[in-house]
Amino acid sequence: MLTRLSPFFYGAPPVTLPWVGVGLMKITPGRDWGGGLQPSWLFLALAILCAGLARLRSGSLRQGLTVDIPRPLGRWWLLGSVAVFLVVVISIAGLRLAPSGEPADATLGRFFKQLIQLGVMVVFAVWPALWTRGRHRWVWTVKLLLIGGLIQVAYGILQGLNYYHPLAGFAWLETIFTSNPSILSGSGELYLGDSFRNVPRLRGTVCEPLYLGNFLLFLLPWVIVPVWSVRTRRLVAGALVILLLGTWSRGAWLGLMGQAVLAAGLVFSLRSIAGIDFIRREGGKSRLVVIGVGVLVAVVPVVGLATGWEGLLFPYRRLAQTFSGQDWSNLTRIYSMQAAWRAFLLSPILGIGWGQFGWHFATLVDPMGLQSQFTWPVVSNFPLLILCETGLVGFMVFAGWSFGLVRAILSRVSALLRLPEAEGSTLLSGQLLIATTVSVAGVWLQLLTFSQYNLPHIWVSVGLLLAMLADVEPGPGSPRKES
Repeated sequence: MLTRLSPFFYGAPPVTLPWVGVGLMKITPGRDWGGGLQPSWLFLALAILCAGLARLRSGSLRQGLTVDIPRPLGRWWLLGSVAVFLVVVISIAGLRLAPSGEPADATLGRFFKQLIQLGVMVVFAVWPALWTRGRHRWVWTVKLLLIGGLIQVAYGILQGLNYYHPLAGFAWLETIFTSNPSILSGSGELYLGDSFRNVPRLRGTVCEPLYLGNFLLFLLPWVIVPVWSVRTRRLVAGALVILLLGTWSRGAWLGLMGQAVLAAGLVFSLRSIAGIDFIRREGGKSRLVVIGVGVLVAVVPVVGLATGWEGLLFPYRRLAQTFSGQDWSNLTRIYSMQAAWRAFLLSPILGIGWGQFGWHFATLVDPMGLQSQFTWPVVSNFPLLILCETGLVGFMVFAGWSFGLVRAILSRVSALLRLPEAEGSTLLSGQLLIATTVSVAGVWLQLLTFSQYNLPHIWVSVGLLLAMLADVEPGPGSPRKES
């Protein structure tokens, strides 16, 4: 019974990953202690509990959860995880090296809350990294992730309709999906230039358009994995891209462009073994599609200027707004990064302490910057957050771990290219390598413009990449059959 319950409970997190706006503690007891308990957290905890109890009953804690991890990768995981944990814990010294003037119980309380929250996110990386083995589990996982994305499409359609014509009961539904106090809820309308444009910004159940955009960057590359028919996956990809465009998130759009370049490079490099039927068309049709999209992108603004149809220019003006020195969305990030850099200078070696940026922001930012933040200031750049709160020591560990990950990916690409033939599971190996790599790249590219790290899909993307590196071996029969 417990053995069956564990996969059931684990099947819920891939679907509910973007339900980060649901605060279970807020809508049940009515009070939240600052952790922002999300549905996927609860489901994963139940999956781990059932798996642990089942292993205890069987007398083997490892049975059914893990398979052998290649030794070099295993050492890298272990050393990297220990180093990350140590630098975050050691950053507590920053509370003394760079005191904020706030009461000790407040600063310590936030440090430990953030530490626990980081621990929860690490579990979201570790579980899929250890569990996702074999074709069946990969297909099962990808299907559930895409179903979760389709739910966002449906919810986004409702949001768009409700913006123009309020739907009965939708306001009540929104109170549930925006009940998590640790996730911001806003940006419901496009602000362009100096006014609102009567155009909705779709937020899904992730509350913020940029967070929904980040989730879609995580999800889109998985459409190349053949879990459904080619036609179905193309329709799913189209729906997800339209939803991403509907977020009006410049960071997500730029991340998508970066993903497209990386995906093109990987597909070209692995074209002999990847077997990407999703994008491959007979008779050079794929080339025509690419040319057609390019022409469309170039012609639309010309038509908009010629006809005076301002709406056609909105996407281009939105991207151009990225370089505006008057746009408050840009200024918010600039001022937060300014304060983060100054906070780093207060304690450059060990940082100011994990989760402590908000205490320092008001005293370090320029006066105009005091108008740029919400209830709790954020760094708006995850690598800078690492540098600010854990210092040079933490940043070097972060950079070293990232460098090791890139080396492992390049090594896997090289190993796949040496294979003499591409049949069966070898094709899936190439597809998974492309999907996991492009997914992580898109997510972390956008993290250069925000630093809300308690979004579980961010860590699931890393976990699935690690699972691919451990499961997809450079030889016949990979990915492994059932574990």
